Amino acid sequence: MNDEKKIKGGFLLKIESFRKGSQASSLLLRNNDIIVALNNEIFTFGEKALTDELREYQKLEKKSLLTIFRDNVFFDVIVKTSLGCKFSTTSEAENKEIQDLFSKKKIYDIEDLKEFVVLRDQKNNFDCFEKKSSIIPALFPPLWLAYEHQWWILGFFSVFSILLLSVNAWLFMLGWVIISIYCFKAQTYLLYSFSLLSGKGFSMHLCAKDFDEAHISIRNLYPKSKFKYTKLKKPVDIDYDEKEEKNKTDKVENNIAESGNALI
Repeated sequence: MNDEKKIKGGFLLKIESFRKGSQASSLLLRNNDIIVALNNEIFTFGEKALTDELREYQKLEKKSLLTIFRDNVFFDVIVKTSLGCKFSTTSEAENKEIQDLFSKKKIYDIEDLKEFVVLRDQKNNFDCFEKKSSIIPALFPPLWLAYEHQWWILGFFSVFSILLLSVNAWLFMLGWVIISIYCFKAQTYLLYSFSLLSGKGFSMHLCAKDFDEAHISIRNLYPKSKFKYTKLKKPVDIDYDEKEEKNKTDKVENNIAESGNALI
């Protein structure tokens, strides 16, 4: 978009509401999420300018990188069209604080980032999947299932394959080909399905350089988040720490009261 079409408003945009089926809805954005930057540049040009710019990128068949600020944490999402949101603006104090924080954020080009889909359950167990297609499911489904840590599915697949092989080698080959094609075509949806079957639900979308940075972003947003396979330490039990702190305070107050009674 030409610079002359932009009208500098000076304030960041905050999501007030969005339509069902909109881009914002599919990205699992929330009310009060703040749009901080477009393609790593702070965006303070207003709602119309943002919509026009995203639509222009869509016409050029290009993706855009949006930086979102939620619960004092920055994360990036890739968008393909306008968000379909109604916005309000940040206050002057919010505006200054967020822009100061953004100046310290790590910046990556959109080409260096990978897209991730995050699911979670009520016990703060998280699954994080990269949105990409791999050739491995087509070549060797068991290896793919092992790589994705889907052990019970791998066990079922192994037993099923052995049964087919014991009946007829050609039937085994036919079954292998059909399963390979199916796993290749539906690999991302299969992973989501496995996670949904374990009681998790879709939580958020984000972009990160790799799984480690994705896990860090999730942990910053959800301090109690737990992952099956991660380099992060176990999450701090906030409720336990608060309870311990309260117990210590109560003990000090009781000691003071007992000392006071003894003096009297």
